[in-house]
Amino acid sequence: MYKNKFKVLVFIFILTSFLFHAPAFWSDSARAQSLNDLMIMTENYPPFNFSKDDILQGIAVDLMEAMLKKAGSDKTRKDIQLLPWARGYHYLQNEKNACLFATTRTDERDKLFKWVGPISDTTIVLTSRKDRKVSIKTPDDLKKYKIGAVIKDIGEQLLLDAGLDPKNIDSTGGTNAVLKSIKKMNIGRMDAFAYEESVLKWELKQQGFDVNQYETVYVLKSGELYYAFNSNTSDEIIQKLQQALDDLKKTDEYQKIKDPYLK
Repeated sequence: MYKNKFKVLVFIFILTSFLFHAPAFWSDSARAQSLNDLMIMTENYPPFNFSKDDILQGIAVDLMEAMLKKAGSDKTRKDIQLLPWARGYHYLQNEKNACLFATTRTDERDKLFKWVGPISDTTIVLTSRKDRKVSIKTPDDLKKYKIGAVIKDIGEQLLLDAGLDPKNIDSTGGTNAVLKSIKKMNIGRMDAFAYEESVLKWELKQQGFDVNQYETVYVLKSGELYYAFNSNTSDEIIQKLQQALDDLKKTDEYQKIKDPYLK
């Protein structure tokens, strides 16, 4: 009698333990639901991510959609939110399962977030109009000029890290922050603009400016672009998306996504 009761108790204990730890035994389709809970955000940062005719596109957007599909998620580019960088960065810091791209990975940011990537190489530079005759050879030379940046962007961070007085940084936020900064530079309100080199060239061309009137006067940092995730995002999500990206890079699909935007 006691043996039977003991067996029943053991069975109940095992059953309860199994149910309690059931998520560890979920199928791939069930795990994919956690991917579907991601809050995915991007900004206007062509050719990596931008909106054209109300459709999100770009290297990082196309790649993210391909990664989500490969990882078993139902999400598509239609589920990606286009936000000003500062707002997206705020959500990235404070919302579990938030993802923001394309984000330059730095030593300062590395410990703040989880990462999937790299997406591509990136170079953050100071661009100026040639007629401004700006000459910057060392970080100390930065102090001679009024320099523009996008609020919370890597360019602003690098200027502050270089010891530039915030009063000498003209930081712009909101929609069309890059275009606003270009216009400020054109009318002499700033001497140079800190931003990603290829993205700024793309923006200048798209807005009808003569690219030949501008020049790179200083390289702030060379690095890599990543998908950044809130630190509370599960490691399983990170691993699944990283594996999806790695698999895509082993085929020609990765290059097929990049090439049309780099011509």
